[in-house]
Amino acid sequence: MSTQLQNWVSNPEETHGPLMSITVWSLCGVAGFFLALRLAIQKNQGKLWYDSLILTVSWLFLLCQAILNQLSVNLGFGKHSLDIDFSNFETITYLGATGLTVSTTAITLSKISFGVTLFRLTEGWVKAYVCFAMATLLIFAIPTCILPWVLCKPLTKTFVDIVPGTCMNKHPSVVYGRFQAIWSAIMDISLALIPWKIIWNLQMRPAEKIGVCIAMSLGVLAGVTAILRARYVELLTKLDLSYDATNTVIWSSAESSMAIVATSIPVLRVFFRQAVTSVINSYQNSSRERRFKSQASNLSGMNSTAHASKLGSKNIKIEATGSSSNKRRSNMFNSDGTTNNH
Repeated sequence: MSTQLQNWVSNPEETHGPLMSITVWSLCGVAGFFLALRLAIQKNQGKLWYDSLILTVSWLFLLCQAILNQLSVNLGFGKHSLDIDFSNFETITYLGATGLTVSTTAITLSKISFGVTLFRLTEGWVKAYVCFAMATLLIFAIPTCILPWVLCKPLTKTFVDIVPGTCMNKHPSVVYGRFQAIWSAIMDISLALIPWKIIWNLQMRPAEKIGVCIAMSLGVLAGVTAILRARYVELLTKLDLSYDATNTVIWSSAESSMAIVATSIPVLRVFFRQAVTSVINSYQNSSRERRFKSQASNLSGMNSTAHASKLGSKNIKIEATGSSSNKRRSNMFNSDGTTNNH
């Protein structure tokens, strides 16, 4: 106990609370924005399916995580442990355990949603692998959700070791937490490669194939955040958990947020591609109509000019005929008014 107290420091001016709040809420907002666009587009196209429902539930869990984190920060989470009102420790630990369970659920559901999308597009052994990936993501997430609640009695001792009570060995739980995060990253990367197999054999232009594959493979970024989360899981064993767990909270939020965004982008890409194509076609049609009207106007002007020219030539002929007739009549008379007889 004395060793733990010696490792604690006090500095009331140091806190990671605002950083956690701003980052987590921003990630939640960005993910919500992309999800809302996805749902609006799919509803307009009549293509809402189970993958969108699962993704929506995932975002709701991410929102709950942001709320729980904010409540913890309001009580002092993010400060050094010695600077937190000790009466708030129990509430903070309950909020922290709940937040860990909620964030793990959000991460898992966001990746299962993409798996459900791929399930409709695959067949044979690839479909079987997608099912395997979804099943293992779900199964391996369950212990991660449960462990914070059963490691120690009372629960506060799970996060604050100097509190009197009993605990199981925490090291295996930390090892398992890192394994679960790494497995999640492996599944992200492997699922992100599947669209390349599906799309590359389709009759499409190479540039379009690459664009679609990249859009559907952005789940790799969620895998990167999972690796970073695995790196910071070991910080859960640090003595000053309130101050040192900042990166764990941020990267767990980033992982689910990135998965939601990456899963939504392919839908947005198709929509914006169709919208741009529609705008280009409308512009081209409008240009053709303007050219046609201009050509018709020019043709009408040319016809009017030709018609006027014909009328003018007719008038000239009439005048010429009239003048020659007058001349002949004038030649029939002499200067004294008598007629010429030939």
